Amino acid sequence: MTCFKILKIVMVLAFLLPLSIKAQTVKTQLDSNFVEFSNPVKYSISVTVKSGQKVYFPQFKNNKIGEYLEVLTTLKPDTHVTVQKEVTFTHSFLITSFKDSALYVPALPIRVDKDTVWTDSLKITFTLLQGIDSTFTAEIDTTKTLKVFDIKPVKETPWTFAEFWARYSRLILILLVVALIASIATYMYIRWKNNKPIIPILKPKEPAEKVAMRKLLELKDKKLCQQGLSKEFYTQLTEILKTYISDRYDQSVLESTSDETLKTLDGILDKKSQEYSFVKYILGVADFVKFAKLEPLQDENDNSMSYAIKFVEMTKKVVEEAPESGDNKLEKNV
Repeated sequence: MTCFKILKIVMVLAFLLPLSIKAQTVKTQLDSNFVEFSNPVKYSISVTVKSGQKVYFPQFKNNKIGEYLEVLTTLKPDTHVTVQKEVTFTHSFLITSFKDSALYVPALPIRVDKDTVWTDSLKITFTLLQGIDSTFTAEIDTTKTLKVFDIKPVKETPWTFAEFWARYSRLILILLVVALIASIATYMYIRWKNNKPIIPILKPKEPAEKVAMRKLLELKDKKLCQQGLSKEFYTQLTEILKTYISDRYDQSVLESTSDETLKTLDGILDKKSQEYSFVKYILGVADFVKFAKLEPLQDENDNSMSYAIKFVEMTKKVVEEAPESGDNKLEKNV
């Protein structure tokens, strides 16, 4: 390539460069150059380009511009189309600083299509008092304008529940969930180890008459009286009888004496009834055996067992179907 061709290319580029710059206009603006310490100030960037061109504004990492300037919020962008088919894009930000000093908003890159243009650097001063440049505060007689007080020590205050919950609520919830899961897992393991179902199935309570009848037949099969164990026989017989009365009539007589038991039955059964006489006979013989240490006759033993069985059969609950409907059932005492 000859020197003439190189010179020609340079001249063409030099001719096109001003056109490119002219087609892109960048303006920056601050609402105020003097701002009170930590107060926000509006910083605006306006870019005017030809219609159809794409503009990419700068992104602020960690919402910071430089070392000391912070972006508080990004305002809603504005777009304006001019008569010359140009478009002006304006992005505004609220910025501030916590440093009492004169700072500079640095020049920022703006990308237009594949080109990059730069904003102007702007000076902004943050002061302790509105309108006072901190670089000149040394010239002010502060004894006449400001009162200086000693720094107070940090005051320690007790924690409130709200503060404690705000700091440790997540940890507390996690620990509660872990404890709940551990409790469920332990419960399931214990049930599995004991060969029990994980979810216990509650069986309906067995009717009192069935329990009593089964225990009476078991006691009869033991034949304790034939072995000379009359006291054990009557102890178990009266216990079965009192348990049945307690469950059947919802009147606890387990710790009652024979007289107290009969008095309770007196309010339920007729004294002249056969059922009442059966219980009275059994308790009378049992008291002679247990307290007087008398040995009853075999007929008395057989009668006591027979009367106990008959008492249960005569006083058990019977469920019958109502004549009006097969679905309705009536409960009655026999």
